[in-house]
Parts: sequence; structure tokens; C-alpha cells
Amino acid sequence: MSIKSKVTGLLGSIIGVLIIFTPFHLAPVCQGLIEMKTGNMAHMRCHYTGQAEVYLGILTLIISLMILFSQGLVRRYLGFILAALGVIVILMPTHLGIGVCMSPMECHTTAKFLYVYGGLLTVGGLVLGFTKVPQIPLG
Repeated sequence: MSIKSKVTGLLGSIIGVLIIFTPFHLAPVCQGLIEMKTGNMAHMRCHYTGQAEVYLGILTLIISLMILFSQGLVRRYLGFILAALGVIVILMPTHLGIGVCMSPMECHTTAKFLYVYGGLLTVGGLVLGFTKVPQIPLG
């Protein structure tokens, strides 16, 4: 196992755990409810972004652990999957994803953390994805 795959797998696992705990524990999203025109109360959209990020963090953790225990071409493909997850983590709090509150609130801090985590995942996944796999000589 190369040092790049070890570092990417461990870094991805740590970032996956951070993504899981950031939206509701480390840098929580807004906890308030909004009143609908019908009189019902509903969570703000940043709450649903936080829930989606928790699931993305779980996927990141699983893929990162798979990177630690895989080899060869499979590891490269898992690196590209990790990079794609990083891009999705970045896009989720933007208007291209679910989004966060329009006015500056607590969820904007959460989004900044998620941008950093997603960027690190993307870079690590691309480094691993573009690493050449050593060819095993036949015969």
C-alpha cells in the first residue's frame, strides 16, 4: 500500500467523521422553525442541508475505509468517487444544492466548514485517482 493511499484513506475517514458531526454538533445549523402560510411550523432549509451532509459524511467514511483495504485499480476508482463526494459536499450548502438561510445566520459558519472539508476531499481523491497503478509482470 502506497503512502498516498494511506494518507488519503485516513484523511478521508477523519473528514468523514467531521462532516457527520459538523452540522448538528461542531458548528450547528440554525435550530429555529419558520411558520408557513398555513400556520404549520417547518425547519429552515439549512436543517435539511445538515441532514444531507450527515449522509454524505457516512458515505465518505465508508469509501475512505474501502480505500484503506483495497488495492490496484479499485483504489484509483474509489479516489475518483471520493473526489465526487467532495464536490457534492461543497455544492450542498449552495443554491445548486439544498442551500442555507438567505440572511447571515449560524448556518453560514457551517457552510464554510463544509467548503473546506469538501475541498480537502476533492484534492485527496483526485491525487489518489490520478496515481499510476504499478503493473504486475505476467509470467
